[in-house]
Amino acid sequence: MVIKNAMVATYDGTQKLDVRVNEGKIAEVAPSLEEKSVIDANGKYLLPAIVDVGVGVMDGKLRGGTLKRLSGAAHKNGFGSVILSSFCSPRIEDEITLEFAKSHAELCKKTQILTLASGVKESGGLSDCSILLKKGAVGIEFESHIDGNLIRRLMEYASMHGVKLFCRANDPALQGDGVMHEGEVSCRLGLSGISAVAESSQIARIGELAEYYNVDVVVLGASTPKTLEICAMCSKLYPQISLHHLFLNDTVCDNYNTAGKIWPPLRDETMRKEMLKSVLKEEAAMITSLHTPVCKASKDAVFADAAYGIEGFENFLPLLYTLLVRKENFDFSSLIRMISTNPAAAVGLEGKKGAVEPGYDADLLLFDPNFSFVCEDQASPYNEFKIFGRVEPVYEDLVCS
Repeated sequence: MVIKNAMVATYDGTQKLDVRVNEGKIAEVAPSLEEKSVIDANGKYLLPAIVDVGVGVMDGKLRGGTLKRLSGAAHKNGFGSVILSSFCSPRIEDEITLEFAKSHAELCKKTQILTLASGVKESGGLSDCSILLKKGAVGIEFESHIDGNLIRRLMEYASMHGVKLFCRANDPALQGDGVMHEGEVSCRLGLSGISAVAESSQIARIGELAEYYNVDVVVLGASTPKTLEICAMCSKLYPQISLHHLFLNDTVCDNYNTAGKIWPPLRDETMRKEMLKSVLKEEAAMITSLHTPVCKASKDAVFADAAYGIEGFENFLPLLYTLLVRKENFDFSSLIRMISTNPAAAVGLEGKKGAVEPGYDADLLLFDPNFSFVCEDQASPYNEFKIFGRVEPVYEDLVCS
C-alpha cells in the first residue's frame, strides 16, 4: 500500500512525499511511488502517531474497563502508544499488578498501552524493580520527595537495566493543604495555594543526584519556568510539559471552576508565557496531554474537595496545531519530535515508533489542517475555543495492507 500526496514531517522539515507500507512497516519514503493499493492523502499531513508518557486511567482506577476506555479515547485522537503511570489503584508495584495491566492492555488493539513501574511501594520500601522491568515495565516512576537513599538505589537499578527514571516533583511539606497555584487568584478566591518552589526545589535535588549517578531522568509534568531553567543546566534531566501549562493559566479556576483543577496546578500568566517561550526555543524534551480523567461527580464538588484531573486526549493535536504551529509559527517537525519521537525514545521505542522513516512501524495518522470547529464542552477549560485541524487515523487500512 502507498499513501500518496502527503505532507510528511521529517527530520529535515515538512515535505510532500509518498510512503510505502508493507506488513505493518514503513518500507519506503520518496517523492513518487506507485502501487495498486493507494490511500490519497490529498495534501494532508502524514504524521507518526502520538506517544504519551505517564497517562492516567479514569479516576485512577486500574481496571480492564478503564484500560479499554483509555485505548479507545487515545486511538480516536491519534495516540499510537500511551505509557500508563504506575500511580493508580492498585499501584503498579508488584508482578501481579503488572501482569494484570499487561494482560488487559493486550486486549486493547487500537492503541498500544505500556506501563511504568512504581519504584517504591505504597507501604514504603523499594519495589522489586529488576523483576518488573524484566516482565515488561518500560521505566521506573517515583516521587521526588522520597528518601534520598531510595532514589540512589532506583538510579542504580535504572543504570543496571539501561532505562530512564520518571520523576513526579513535589514537596508535600511545602504544598501543605494547597489546592491551586499560590498567587493573586488563589488569594482572591480564598483558597490555599501551592508554591511553585515546591516543584523546582525538588528538581534541583533530583538533578544533582542524576548527574552524580549518571542516570537520565524524565521530569513528568514540569510546570514552572524555574524547573525548565534547572533542567537546561543539567544534561541528565528531560522536562516534559503539558499542553495545558502552555495555553492556560490559573484564571481558569475563577468562579471556583473545577475544570481548571489539575495536577500540577495551572500557574499564573507570567509563568505560562515563560513556559511557552521555552517550548518555542525547543527547550522542552516532550509535550504531554496530562490525560488524567475523572468522573463528573468527582468534579461536581466545592473546589477544595474536587478531584485533580483533566481529559487530555480530546483535541490534543488540533490544539497544539492551532496554538503553536498556526499562531506561533512553530515548526511542525519540531512539534512531532516533542509529541512522538522523543517520548518514544524515552521508553525504549526508538527505531520503532515516532517517525515516518523506513523500518519504523506504520503507526501513522493523517491530519487535516483545513478543518475548524468551536469546542462546545462546558466541562473543558477549552470551552468556546476555536480550534483548527482534525485527526484521521489510518491504522485499520495499514494493518490490513
